[in-house]
Amino acid sequence: MNKHLSYFALAALILSCGKIDRSHIIFSGNIKNNSEKIIKVTNYNSSLKQEIAIDSMGNFSGPVLIDKDGYYFFQIGRSYTTVRFKRGHNVNVQIDANNFYKSMSYSGDLKKENNYNVAKAHLRSSRVGDSKEYFVVPLNEFLPKIEKTRDTLFSLLDKSGLGQKDMEIEKKIIEYEYLQTYNNYKKFFHYHKKIDPDLPEDYFDPILSMDTDDDELFRHSRAYRNLIIENFRLSSKKEMQNNPSLTIIDFVKGKISGIKSIDIREQFASMLIRQMKDENENIDDDYHKIMSLLSTEKKRDKLTQRYNSAKSTKAGLASVDFNYENYDGGMTRLEDLRGKLLYIDVWATWCGPCLKEMPALTDLIKEYAKKEIEFVSVSIDSKNDYNKWRKMVAEKNIGGIHLYDDEGLSSNFMKAFSVSLIPRFMMIDSQGKIITAKAPRPSSKEVRKFIDGYLDKPRTMKFSNS
Repeated sequence: MNKHLSYFALAALILSCGKIDRSHIIFSGNIKNNSEKIIKVTNYNSSLKQEIAIDSMGNFSGPVLIDKDGYYFFQIGRSYTTVRFKRGHNVNVQIDANNFYKSMSYSGDLKKENNYNVAKAHLRSSRVGDSKEYFVVPLNEFLPKIEKTRDTLFSLLDKSGLGQKDMEIEKKIIEYEYLQTYNNYKKFFHYHKKIDPDLPEDYFDPILSMDTDDDELFRHSRAYRNLIIENFRLSSKKEMQNNPSLTIIDFVKGKISGIKSIDIREQFASMLIRQMKDENENIDDDYHKIMSLLSTEKKRDKLTQRYNSAKSTKAGLASVDFNYENYDGGMTRLEDLRGKLLYIDVWATWCGPCLKEMPALTDLIKEYAKKEIEFVSVSIDSKNDYNKWRKMVAEKNIGGIHLYDDEGLSSNFMKAFSVSLIPRFMMIDSQGKIITAKAPRPSSKEVRKFIDGYLDKPRTMKFSNS
């Protein structure tokens, strides 16, 4: 109760100052078969992070302070989806946790808008089905297929009863969802067939020529936000091929100069954060140049973190230590593992790509069993999934050393190595010095050659004082 009052007090203060037009909406609902204690609410750029308590009967209700209308996200356990919020309108949802997506039903002020969104998601899912069957077809079969899906979604929209303004927004969203699927064709085709499809030279022109300054759509459409990134990738590659002297930072400066949307300008500028890597010879100069292009404190902090990480994880530097729970009992520090080459795998039980690497990792561990190398798997599972981690380690029987990081990505070790996506592999030498912050995956062709190259190098012998 006091927490809710503090939210309202904050809102009143902000509104009285006349700085930002923010409004509280009440997000409420009931979750059948619920085992979670909180529902998490966020927005597209994570500037909003709010938790609402779920009671023993599965009911929840709490204020959410928003400054713009659009699609937001809510998460219950591992399940998450989008929800439409509008200032001054409350939202109520009914969910069965055992059938999260299909059971979802909205009531209240935005019943029509949110139930349309649920129906659209179901329709799209039924149309796409198995991604291999949907994408792995010749181009002359794929294009009519996605056009038909788009037209079907337009028909659903026509029957939705949404107001004119919402209809206009949703039409744009459907068009960009179509374009995203169009753009994904090459990626999915290659993933399943291991070869590239035969595409015309101008295939990606629709992404290159898209409107990159639609602030409203940026808030509403994940597809549009994803395509902004694709536009950056394609346009930067093209421009730098045409002008070899052009730097990526200068490209972005030119790109954002004509963009009015602050959020989109920030999105383009934030793509430069990836320049903060240890092999960048101009990292100090680039850091200051990129910092001048970022406008939010969050992005500046991220840049600084990546910069500090790149400076501290250069090959040859001493690694940051860790102290993690060992599956076999007790705690294990990095210091305890001195004397052998370390191949470290950062993973989690819920990470599909992590699990996909496990058979190859198991093979590596068996192959190098008599070599001077230790394979260390560090789980970043949440505390709620601790037992799941222990069970999976036992069932998979991968081998090697298994550690549990109870702080997840917030631990000093993970922050030092800027671990944000998993799986992540790294190698540390017998003296605790960094070989690489990004080692080849177990399934890669070069991993054995990479490991052998360091096993063959002469190492400093360690002698005890006894």
